[in-house]
Order: sequence, then structure tokens, then C-alpha cells
Amino acid sequence: MPAEIGRRVIAYGKPGVILADRGHYIGVVLDEDPKKRITNYHPTHEMQYGEMVETLPLKEWLVLPFKHDWEDLDWNREAREDLVREWAATRSQAKYKAYERLQDYCHSIKAMLHFKVRRA
Repeated sequence: MPAEIGRRVIAYGKPGVILADRGHYIGVVLDEDPKKRITNYHPTHEMQYGEMVETLPLKEWLVLPFKHDWEDLDWNREAREDLVREWAATRSQAKYKAYERLQDYCHSIKAMLHFKVRRA
């Protein structure tokens, strides 16, 4: 069975859902994790694949940082390159995850005030 986003799995005996493609690993959210954190697992090591889920435990968000506007995506290559996709339960969690990923480019946490977020 293919490892794809939205597929149920049993990872090391614990049920969960695949939510991320991380190169040689897959990102799985375990059902028992109350914070719904994505954890890396090898796709063949102690992994059992199931059916596709109808609803995902986390939502996919688009985060546009650095004072870009959504209209900029149509014509501005830099805006398209800065666009970040995040899996999170809420809009604010997605914004903070994007900030953590882009921390090297942000001078302070105030940069996050200019981030724009919408559902993917």
C-alpha cells in the first residue's frame, strides 16, 4: 500500500494517520497524542497500512510571510517561494509553526504579526 497523506497506519503498535511527506520518512499523528504532533516514522519499519480517512485530525494551512499579499502569488515569484504549508489544528498554531520554520529570516517574533494565514 502506498504511504500517502490521509492513510490510517499502525506505527509500532499505535494507530495514527499520515499527515506529512518528509523525504525518507512519513509524518504520522498518533491517535493517542492529545497535542496532535507530527512524528517521523520510517515507511517500512514496523508499519501497517490501512484505509484512507474521511477527515484529517489536523488541517492544512497556507502561511504567507513577510508583508506579501495573496494577490502577489499570481505575479511575484518571491512571494510564491516564501509561501509555507503547515499542518495544524488552528490558524494561530499554523502561524507559529511557520514562524519557527522561518526563524532564521525573522529579526523578532513581531515579524509574525505580518504573516497571513488561510486554509489550503
